[in-house]
Amino acid sequence: MPRINVGELSLNYEERGEGPAFLFIPGLVGLLNAWEFQMAEFSKRYRCIAFDHRGAGDSDKPKDSYSTQALARDAIALLDTLGIDKAHVAGTSTGGCVLQNLAIDYPDRLNCSIFSNTWVKADEYINRVQMTRKRIALSYGPEEYVKVSSLFTNGSMQFRYDLDKVMELERRALATVAPVEVLAGRLDMTMAHDRVADLHKIKNPSLVVGTRDDATVPFYQSEDLHKAVKGSKLVIVEEGGHYSYRRHWQEWNKIADAFLRDNEGR
Repeated sequence: MPRINVGELSLNYEERGEGPAFLFIPGLVGLLNAWEFQMAEFSKRYRCIAFDHRGAGDSDKPKDSYSTQALARDAIALLDTLGIDKAHVAGTSTGGCVLQNLAIDYPDRLNCSIFSNTWVKADEYINRVQMTRKRIALSYGPEEYVKVSSLFTNGSMQFRYDLDKVMELERRALATVAPVEVLAGRLDMTMAHDRVADLHKIKNPSLVVGTRDDATVPFYQSEDLHKAVKGSKLVIVEEGGHYSYRRHWQEWNKIADAFLRDNEGR
């Protein structure tokens, strides 16, 4: 996977396939290979791009400057550097918050938006989840933070049925984990994210996917986002945890593919 200078910093990214551009934005763990099942499938007819967040994976890890708006600027800078004018964009969890910024602030750069297991504004539940992760990072260090984050993001069903994939992703997270101050700053950005007042400005075709058994971001957050984004389509999956797009990737891909086919050319 190559690194590319996008101006403010260098990002690690992967690109596969040819056709209309399709950008995938990972969640807080920030690793592009979380989207492996989608890159493999959608690269059959799209130019698929995924990247490690700033502060994660093999991308640069500045000590500060973490916000969902900054990650949105990184995404635009990556598209600019790759010569891409417009793209379909999927964002999960924190990546879905980044996508909200893109859809609000850079609407001309987006075709369709797919929001997966994300939130509109951290409530008491989400704040407690994120503060627990932050306290573990500060008290016990990056390794324990990664292991606990695997519990929150993968959920029990993936540990039971997809343990090899859980451990594969965790190994890369452990090998590339950022210093504690970076982890803390990235967790803070998730709790600070708030574009509620602007969500009504999102006009591009939008799909919102939530999971009823998501223990990290409750599914009612997907319902709230759907209500705020006029004309969006909502799909609530019964089981899949926070990583719904990995737990039942065939179903997630089918939902996303049908949505894109219905809205291409609009």
